[in-house]
Amino acid sequence: MSDNQQSKSKDPVDPKALSVVLALTIFEFEIFTHARGLVNIAKHDTLIVILLGGSLLLLLTVLLVKLARRFPGENFFQYSQKIWGKPIAYGIIAAYLFYFYSFMVLLFQDFSDANRLLFLQQTPPFIPMILFGVGAIWLASYGFSAIVRFFQMVFPGFAILMLAILILGIREVKLANYFPLFSQGIKPILHGAIVYVGIIQGVEILLFLTPFLKDQDKILKPAIWGILPAVFFMLFASLNAIGVLGVENTLEFVYPGVALLSVVEFPGFTVERFELLLTLPWLVAIFTTMCVYIYLLANGLIELFGLKRKKVTITLVTAAIIGSTYLIPNLTWMLFLRERFGYFTLFFVAVIPALTLLLAVIRGKEGRGIG
Repeated sequence: MSDNQQSKSKDPVDPKALSVVLALTIFEFEIFTHARGLVNIAKHDTLIVILLGGSLLLLLTVLLVKLARRFPGENFFQYSQKIWGKPIAYGIIAAYLFYFYSFMVLLFQDFSDANRLLFLQQTPPFIPMILFGVGAIWLASYGFSAIVRFFQMVFPGFAILMLAILILGIREVKLANYFPLFSQGIKPILHGAIVYVGIIQGVEILLFLTPFLKDQDKILKPAIWGILPAVFFMLFASLNAIGVLGVENTLEFVYPGVALLSVVEFPGFTVERFELLLTLPWLVAIFTTMCVYIYLLANGLIELFGLKRKKVTITLVTAAIIGSTYLIPNLTWMLFLRERFGYFTLFFVAVIPALTLLLAVIRGKEGRGIG
């Protein structure tokens, strides 16, 4: 490929930037709406589910880093051919590209549904999707280094607003809403922990971004620090949702995070609608995730088919994603597909990487380093 190789040689990225890239890639629509699905499975034990699921996610991160570091200077699509052999590897690559594509279709549709419900009720849904798509095309066309610089620029403001969202709900929390614990037994907790790992789309980008970094030996700590913000946010967001709304009410709302901020009140304070604070970080989180996945999808196609026109490929990929959102008929279908997609995700963030690492060890396959 030569786009990946050119990018990494011309403008390698400091491994510390991986923390920001991971955090802003993982934070997307479902991070703000996860509480309803987990509460539906585990009820009052949702907090235990997130702690257990977060621990599994950190172990998975170590596994992904171990696999990526075994082949320095190469991405997963390149070294999977050495490990699996070309026929099987091409099938795996095609599956990953379909996964990236499906995720983007769901994310654009999530963005459209939430816009229609919360913000731009009278605006045709394709208009905000096209605006976001054009922005993603523009940024992704400049390469991974440009994406990293943009992420570093927006992250401080994003982090401040996310902290504000969490702090606002603390005043309304009722401790009684967290009990009784373990009322459902251990099975829902284990089930919820597995679902939790499937919710975290984004950790698998570790398999594709390491060739752009200056030193692949120093990526474990930045990777862990990139995962932890999502784990802590989901923990405290669920604490607030259950503590303020209660288990039963959390299940009633499609978007518990928005509902939580709508019931927060500060007597005498000039701002009355705190749910509007969610708008900017929500939009930033969705846009940054779109940029990374559109970039990965387009460059995967460029590598697989030997395409030459990078910007044209990115544009066509984005147009195809936006067009495919019209295949999802309504919000009910959207919620159904999102729930199933979490299980689909497990194959690409856990099962396939784990099997690939195991096979690489058995067959003694590893890279030669960066020349």
